[in-house]
Amino acid sequence: MPKTFSTQHSWYLSTLSSALDNSKATNNLNSVSSSKLIYTYTNAINGFSANLSPKELESLKTSPGYVSYMRDLPAKRDTTHSPQFLGLNPNEGAWPVSEFGKDVIVGLVDTGIWPESKSFNDKGMTEIPSRWKGQCESTIKCNKKLIGAQFFNKGMLANSPNITIAANSTRDTEGHGTHTSSTAAGSVVEGASYFGYASGSATGIASGARVAMYKALGEEGDLASDIIAAIDSAISDGVDVLSLSFGFD
Repeated sequence: MPKTFSTQHSWYLSTLSSALDNSKATNNLNSVSSSKLIYTYTNAINGFSANLSPKELESLKTSPGYVSYMRDLPAKRDTTHSPQFLGLNPNEGAWPVSEFGKDVIVGLVDTGIWPESKSFNDKGMTEIPSRWKGQCESTIKCNKKLIGAQFFNKGMLANSPNITIAANSTRDTEGHGTHTSSTAAGSVVEGASYFGYASGSATGIASGARVAMYKALGEEGDLASDIIAAIDSAISDGVDVLSLSFGFD
């Protein structure tokens, strides 16, 4: 970043303004460049996402510091079998020695979370670690277990400006995020069953860990721009582990 700029955000805005000027796109460069800049990334990568025409993109390629670009790609949701793969034993070895992930902060990028699920009860948990810098948006009631909840959909809205968002919050309307987060770090829930069958205890792998949900996937789509923004925020907030149940073809 040139020394004349105090933040990467201001540098990227200036870069966009210059590119727009070169492409002869508009006279009101500052407001247009601000509207076209979707996210600034400072932790996961150095870069930004923007809504550009082919002509504007070609102009941007001549800017100082330009390295590469990629289109805003859709993600595909996945899941796997980590306990078996890792050979974890609940009675001996690394799993119980770690106290089942006690005080580890697990950040999940997914479809959101259903905070009322018993998997996110905070019974017996200590105070939230002081190193945590994250927050919970207003529609989600957090506790000592679920310590973070944010949502990211600016990329989706830029890609489809007329789309209707089912839940403009971190709340999970599909179940995938609630499933993956409770599998990764759900609290122990006694007396669980499948409609009376297979009764027992339900527990996440790191049942002693904290959960922070970053909703960047949804019914409307799952775009890289929102996902990278979620990861960027999670790093800034201070998560210890990122659990990502999706991939790109």
